[in-house]
Amino acid sequence: MAAIAGWAVLVATELIVLFGALRVFAVALDPGLLPSLKVVLDMGALAACGWIAGRLGRPRVMTAAALTVAGLALADLTPYLPLNVPWVLRLTINAAVDTRYVSSLITTVTVHALMFGSLLAGAHLSRPRDTPVSLGVDR
Repeated sequence: MAAIAGWAVLVATELIVLFGALRVFAVALDPGLLPSLKVVLDMGALAACGWIAGRLGRPRVMTAAALTVAGLALADLTPYLPLNVPWVLRLTINAAVDTRYVSSLITTVTVHALMFGSLLAGAHLSRPRDTPVSLGVDR
């Protein structure tokens, strides 16, 4: 349930990014900066996805985040997010055979690590806070 809610937040956030925020920034920014801005906005969307999944998956926050990641890893999301784990696996095989693919593999793995890391960071932020230690008398 938590993973599905996280995915729903991701879809809603991506719609806002693609049809709202990115178009507003396109007017004000240099067009060469838009791909980088898209990656940053996607990282924010994935952090929100992880936060919701973790919040609803309490007390097993990281289990909920892992299920969310697993679901996202199965699909090709490249039209919306730079996530396509099956393609990374094929690229890894190609890089093992032909070294011309290695630089592309490094770039792709780095982007995937940033994206999935953002989701896990959002889930980590949703964890319940520990009670602070008090030096005074408990009342």
